[in-house]
Amino acid sequence: MRHTPFAQCAPRALTRLGLALTAFATLGFSAAANAAPTDFPDKPITVVVPFPAGGPTDASARLFARAMGDNLGQPIVVDNRAGAAGTVGSAWVARAGADGYTLLWGGTSTLAVAPKLYKNLKYDAKSFIPVGMALRGPLMLAGRQGLAPNTLPELLKYAKDQALTVGSAGNGSIGHLATEYLKERAHIPLTHVPYRGGSPAITDALGGQIDLVFDTAAALAPYIKSGKLKAYAVTGAQPYAPLPQVALMKSAVDGYEAYSWFGLVAPANTPAPVVQKLSQAFAKAAQSDEVRRELAATGVEPGVAGAAEFAKVIGADFAKWSALITRANVRADD
Repeated sequence: MRHTPFAQCAPRALTRLGLALTAFATLGFSAAANAAPTDFPDKPITVVVPFPAGGPTDASARLFARAMGDNLGQPIVVDNRAGAAGTVGSAWVARAGADGYTLLWGGTSTLAVAPKLYKNLKYDAKSFIPVGMALRGPLMLAGRQGLAPNTLPELLKYAKDQALTVGSAGNGSIGHLATEYLKERAHIPLTHVPYRGGSPAITDALGGQIDLVFDTAAALAPYIKSGKLKAYAVTGAQPYAPLPQVALMKSAVDGYEAYSWFGLVAPANTPAPVVQKLSQAFAKAAQSDEVRRELAATGVEPGVAGAAEFAKVIGADFAKWSALITRANVRADD
């Protein structure tokens, strides 16, 4: 049966996406369930991280892989398949066998943004079934030293009459979308400057070539702590633990909230008992002392509990960011 890609969903269908994903996560697929092996897993499992090795995304995947492997009695191997903003590795998993032995470490950009942002994407709304959400972290808006405003209210007032530039990791990145969301909700004119990754954007903010940078709080926190950049706001629902003094964006911009999150998904049609076993191992891993300690050390929040709740997060964020991409006419980098 042909699946309709995220990018071709009608607007009214977006509100149904969360329910559809929840149904997948809760019910699974009965036909596949009948064929599920009772001795799963009986060999190593591969988790594809669609980004380069060595970064925070890779580190979180390896943390959960170790804990899950211990719970399942089989090693879990992390395979980094980077390219095209994470869509290469994601598409590869979507085409993999639906047997529970090849999984994807998916996130906001690959599961909630890419299906709307990219044309001719090789996966869609029905390509994956959620296993569990690992973590979520807020974004942060930071500015160069020497920028006149020192507080969020001052910045918002200042930005109304100034041509401020905001750097992000690229067109269609979560930092770009957060910038467009701020422009829309705060009614301020900002000029987005796309970079090929977050590090170059931060470097230019440090050097004063741009006024502001929007990235994850974890990426910007070291520069705030060292005094090299000014923190104006974080986009979470609660204060960012490593820098609790930083204002919440929603304190000055009504309804503003944005997160970058990651979790584990399996190819669609993976047998329901296999998904259930993976979800149980994932939930146990999330509660382990090592995982909780490591997540707390990086300042990120634990993910929502359960595959069905993760499905709701994916659906809600897809609807939110898809609508914004349309309204702001966001285009991906070539």
